[in-house]
Amino acid sequence: MAGTAEDLTAEGGRLPRFLIAHAAAGFALALGVVAALFAGDVSGLRGLVTEVRGGVLAGVVFTLLMGQTLAVVQIAFALWLLARAPEDGGGGSRSRIGAPQGLRPSGILTPAMAGP
Repeated sequence: MAGTAEDLTAEGGRLPRFLIAHAAAGFALALGVVAALFAGDVSGLRGLVTEVRGGVLAGVVFTLLMGQTLAVVQIAFALWLLARAPEDGGGGSRSRIGAPQGLRPSGILTPAMAGP
């Protein structure tokens, strides 16, 4: 599953498979979390879903939304970890090009100047 960004986007790259695999892993993690919440009856969640009219639908929606959230988080972490190391020239850096010269941060960030 591991690789570089170039490997994933090259001709015949594996990017869709990479994204789907990580989404599935995140969704599986979410299913485990939801199962633990229901098994532990956290805040009466299991009783609420089983005893209230429309509770099963709410439980399904909760599970799907939790799965979607953790799948997206898993994909984001996987893509974030693919970023090249700074010594390779990858990653962002703050550029001062085009910034006006002579501007300083407010006095909160800089020490007070002594003198008149």
